[in-house]
Amino acid sequence: MSVQDEGGATGAHVVRSAGSGIRSASSGDPRQDRTFATETVGPRVWGFGGPTSGAGSHDGQSALKLHRGISVIAFLLCVLVVVVFLLDGVLVPAIIFAVVALGCVGIFGWTTLQLRRGQAAGEH
Repeated sequence: MSVQDEGGATGAHVVRSAGSGIRSASSGDPRQDRTFATETVGPRVWGFGGPTSGAGSHDGQSALKLHRGISVIAFLLCVLVVVVFLLDGVLVPAIIFAVVALGCVGIFGWTTLQLRRGQAAGEH
């Protein structure tokens, strides 16, 4: 279900879909439409550039999900390496990889938070 709003004095035409935020906009002025299309929605995503790199955009959400998945795989590999080093009786590299694993947990938490913030920014 879509609801269409007229923009009053600006003449902007905005189509909103139930629960999914703004879908499209057209004001009749191509410069204003181009500016709207390239606005960053939400905070920028690290490691991802371009005009739609905001956490609220589709591309930004995909990049954050990729970062989150990579952090999970890196965490699992680091835990495996820690176990191997502990079985070999080598403590220093085990501690180093344990710290890296904690960093992966931090990145997972950060990307999850950014995903939620981006989804909230994309709905407004």
